[in-house]
Amino acid sequence: CLDTHDPRSKMYTDETDESRAWFWQVCTEYAYWQTGAPIWRPTIVSRKLDAAWFQRQCPLMFGEHQVPKRPIWREINEEYEGWHASLDRVFWIDGEWDPWRTLSVQS
Repeated sequence: CLDTHDPRSKMYTDETDESRAWFWQVCTEYAYWQTGAPIWRPTIVSRKLDAAWFQRQCPLMFGEHQVPKRPIWREINEEYEGWHASLDRVFWIDGEWDPWRTLSVQS
């Protein structure tokens, strides 16, 4: 059985892991977890992998007092004007099949 909540696990202690920067952004800002589908939809990912399951891992990886209790996406949207940002010289690029599209301005 894979214990995902052991603070001694290499997934939490290895500071050279290349995905660590992405996890920092997800834990502190985006809350963009790859969760299972709602009960009324077919799913490939287990429904046990919900936002709470992922959020429990953030303090293990970065320290309890280093990450907010919840990612601050609301504050970020407020600061950068969410869907109403007015920007000059910005080109948004993502495709129809981009797996991160739902996190982009194209969603």
